[in-house]
This record gives sequence, structure tokens and C-alpha cells, in this order.
Amino acid sequence: MTAITRRISYGAIGTAVATILFSCSNDVTESTTRDFTSAQIAVGAGLAWTEMTVDRSNSIQSMALVFTEGTLSNLPTTLPGTEFIIPLPSQGPASVFNHVGINWQPQGHPPPMVYTVPHFDVHYYLVSIQERDAMTPADPQFGAKGARAPSAAEAPPGYTGDPFAIPRMGAHYLDMQSHEFRGLPFTSTMVYGFYDGKMVFIEPMMTKAYLESKPNDTMAIRVPSAYPKPGRYPTQYRVVHDAATKRTRVELSRFENRG
Repeated sequence: MTAITRRISYGAIGTAVATILFSCSNDVTESTTRDFTSAQIAVGAGLAWTEMTVDRSNSIQSMALVFTEGTLSNLPTTLPGTEFIIPLPSQGPASVFNHVGINWQPQGHPPPMVYTVPHFDVHYYLVSIQERDAMTPADPQFGAKGARAPSAAEAPPGYTGDPFAIPRMGAHYLDMQSHEFRGLPFTSTMVYGFYDGKMVFIEPMMTKAYLESKPNDTMAIRVPSAYPKPGRYPTQYRVVHDAATKRTRVELSRFENRG
């Protein structure tokens, strides 16, 4: 082989190798995700925080409340319940969600014989804390705003609204097709919240006993055809216990662009 032939052959091999490396690198980049974590908040005898996973284009893939096993013990007995505010990761991209509010209900809440068991309401709020603070009977229009139903497009199919709004939350819309309304004990369900006709939260709700069973469940979310603002919204939620880390995730996932 002449020197010229060798140079051409080596050059062709180098080009081929570079192409393969670039292709592999590009494949890895395409599948790369990044995780963001919030500050930790004390809940019970444990800690809770939020996590957000985004793809290479900064599109949200999942958002989760994560808590350690200790959060299920030494919980307050204050009635009617205790709220814990969990921020979203400060370094994560903007999303339709503003913060997470965990409401620990030591004796549950109405409807009686349905949700009157110890449980957690995990509210993923679409509004700010300041907007929530304004949702009280101090507003002369509180009753009217709480009773105002969402449009047919923004109402999740199969859900029915409570007749009264809860201060700093709004009216809860319940899934009448969920198992707890079909003769089975309440374990985990999905609730929506509306105020002044607009969605203000998406709420996975689950019993303390269910979380203590260390579940690994994925549930589809029945979604409305329209939302109050454009963005990425979840179409399923997961409740997963990791035995290795002794952590549980209450995760919104399979986000889709809507609006």
C-alpha cells in the first residue's frame, strides 16, 4: 500500500469513526434528562420535597412530591388538618404549577363514610400562594366564585363538584367513577379543584394506610379538553415506594402540551 493509499484509507476510517461517534453521542443527548430538586420541608418525623424532570429541550416530563418513610409517623393531630407548603425546584423551568400543598387530614373529611379516614391531600397548585390567600369569605364574592362551575371544555369528564368552596382551595371536583364511590374502600384517587370557574389545582389524594402498604401503582388521569392556560399537563400519576432509598414518590407524569 502506497503512502497516498494509506492516507486515503486512514482518512476514510477516521471519517467513519467520527460519524459513528457523533451518531452515538447524538443518541445519548436525545435521551438525556435533567432532574431538579427543591428545598426539603419537615413533615412528621421525616422530610418532603419536590422533584422535576425535564428533557433536553427543557420540556417537563414529570413532577413529583418525594418523602421519606419518617413522614408517616409523628404527624400532628390538630383538627381539621395541617398544611405543609412545598416549593417547586427553584432552578427548574417555569411550568403551569406554582407550588405543592400537602394537607394531612388525621380524621379525613366529607363525604362521610368515603373520605373520613386518615389521608393526605397532595395539591399541585396552578395559582400562587397570594392568590390562594385571597380565596376566603373576606371576599364578598367568595360564595359566588366558589359556586361558579368551569366550562364544559374545562370540566374533567365524569367529575362532580362539591356544592361549597373551601377557603384557600376552591370547590373540589370528585371522580364519581372512582372505586370509593363503587362500594370499595378509599385508597387513592384523583381530585380537581376550581374557583371562579378556573382550575386551581390537580390533587392526588391517598390514605395513610395505602402509603404504608408501600405501593407501586400507575393510574391514568381523565383530563379535560381545555385548560385555563397553555402549557404541559400530566395525563397519569404514579405512587411508588423505593425500598432501596425508603422514599415514596407521588408523581405526575406523561406530560402533554395543551392549551
